[in-house]
Amino acid sequence: MHKYRAFSHIVRGHRHIKNGSVCQDYALASDAAPNCSVIVVADGHGGDDYFRSDRGAKFITQAAAAELMDFVAETTALQLRGASERQQLMYKLFDRILNRWKEQIEADVFDDPFSESKMENVNPKVREHYLAGEGVENAYGTTLIAIIITEKYWLAIQLGDGRCIAIRADGSCEQPVRVDERCQNNLTTSVCDKDAIKEFRYSFSEQFPAAVFACTDGVEAAFPDMDSTYGFVQELASTYLEKGKNGLNKSMEQILPALSKKGNGDDVSIAGLLCLEKLEPIAEVLQLEEKLRKSVVLWENAGHYIRDHEKEQHRLEISLDECRSRVSVLSKQIEQDNMLLEQMQEQIRVLKQSCDEREKQLVKLREKLENEKQLELELDTKVKRMNEEQQRLQTELDEAASNVETLMDGTEIARKTAEEKKKAEGESLFDIDDEEDFTEPWAFINR
Repeated sequence: MHKYRAFSHIVRGHRHIKNGSVCQDYALASDAAPNCSVIVVADGHGGDDYFRSDRGAKFITQAAAAELMDFVAETTALQLRGASERQQLMYKLFDRILNRWKEQIEADVFDDPFSESKMENVNPKVREHYLAGEGVENAYGTTLIAIIITEKYWLAIQLGDGRCIAIRADGSCEQPVRVDERCQNNLTTSVCDKDAIKEFRYSFSEQFPAAVFACTDGVEAAFPDMDSTYGFVQELASTYLEKGKNGLNKSMEQILPALSKKGNGDDVSIAGLLCLEKLEPIAEVLQLEEKLRKSVVLWENAGHYIRDHEKEQHRLEISLDECRSRVSVLSKQIEQDNMLLEQMQEQIRVLKQSCDEREKQLVKLREKLENEKQLELELDTKVKRMNEEQQRLQTELDEAASNVETLMDGTEIARKTAEEKKKAEGESLFDIDDEEDFTEPWAFINR
C-alpha cells in the first residue's frame, strides 16, 4: 500500500475575529491506522438559529471518521464495484453517520439542555420548537466532506458546499465528488436537512490519487475560479515535497489567515492526504503547473489590461470627440457673445454720452430751480407784505367809510333841524334856487 500522510489545519475567519464569533469549522486527519488514512472537514452554518453548529461540525467529523473506519474494515473493493450494491452500501454508511451524529447531539442536549437564556437571538418560532424538543438537530447544522484511502480503494463523501480536490498521478486536478448545484450564494444543503441521507454525494475509485484535499468553502471564496483553487492545492503539494509535513503546516499558519481576509472572511479549513511516492515523479510537473498557472494569470491580467486599455482608449476617443464638439459650439457661442458684447459696449458708450449730456442739463435745471425757488421766496415775501398793506388799507377804508356815514347821519340830522327851524320862522335859512339832495355824501362834498 502506498503510504498517505494526513494533515489538517483550521483558521478562525477574519470576519469572525472582528465580530467575536467562535470558529464554526472542524477538521480531523489521521494516518496512524495500518491499512487506511482518513481526513474529514465540516463547516458549521453559524447563523442565529444554528447556535450550536460549531459543536455540530465537531460531532459530524467524529461520527464520519469512526463510521468510515468501520465501513472499510467491513467492506471490500469487490463489493463496491457493482453500482447497485455500492449504492446500497453507501446509503447504509450515510445512515450510520447521521445516526451517530444525532446520538452525540442527544447526549449534548442532555448534558447542556436548551434554555431561553441560551437562545436570545434564535427566531421565536424556531425557539419554540427547540424548547419542545423538535428539530434540535438544526441547531447543530453543518456540512461535511470526508475522504478515506485504503489498500485497495479510496472513497470520498460530501454533503453541502466546500470542495473535494484530487491531484491525479499526472499532476492534473479533478473534483471526484460531483458539485451540488443547490449550494450557491451562501445557500447549502446540510446534515440537518430532513432528506439529508438523499443529499449525500460520493466517489469510489481504485485508481489512487497523488494527493487529495478537503476544503471548506472559505478556501474557494479566496480565489476567482476553480483553476486558481487547483493551483493552490498543487502549490501545497509542492510545499510538502520541498519542506515535508511540518513545513506544510507552518505554511498553512501563514497562508490560511490571508485566504480568509482575501475571501469572504469566513473560517478556513483544509485537510489533505499526500503520497510522497506518487508526488515525487510529478514534482517537476507540479512546478511547471505552478509556473504555467502564474503565467496564465499574468497573461490573463495582461489581456484584461489590454482590453481595459482599449475600452479606456475608446472611451477617451469618444470623450475627445464630444469635447471637440463642445469646443466648437463654445467657440461659436463666444464669437457671437463677443459681437453682442461689442454692440452692448457701443450702446453703453452712446448711453453714457447721453447720460453726460442729461447730467449737464440736470445741473442747469437744478441751478434754474434754485433761482426760481429764490424768486418764489422773494415774491412770496412781497405778496405777504402786499397782503398786510391791503389789510391795513382796507381797515383804514372801513374806518373812513364809517366816519363818512357818521358825518352823513349828522348832516342829515342838522339839515332836518334847519328845515324845521325854517318852517318855524317862515323863511329858508339858505337862498337856494334849486333844491338839492344832500343825502348822498358825495353830493354834499361837491357842494
